[in-house]
Amino acid sequence: MTGLLAASALLKMFYSSLLAGVGVSAVFSAAVYGAIRSSDMRRAGRGGAAVAYAALAAAGLLLSAAAIVYGLVLVAHKS
Repeated sequence: MTGLLAASALLKMFYSSLLAGVGVSAVFSAAVYGAIRSSDMRRAGRGGAAVAYAALAAAGLLLSAAAIVYGLVLVAHKS
């Protein structure tokens, strides 16, 4: 029974880390995409779209920073 519990914990750690890695990467990618498209839209004279993409970039950066802080808090509480 102990082996089953260890395998369950390992599986939980695997899918949690996979989800976190893909999720944080996707959020940061959205931030980069928003920043690049905002610059493109501003140069093209499309102010409304530029603001929307800038908001996407800001939200992505804030969520990325929040994920980093959350990870550091988890590490600090583990030790």
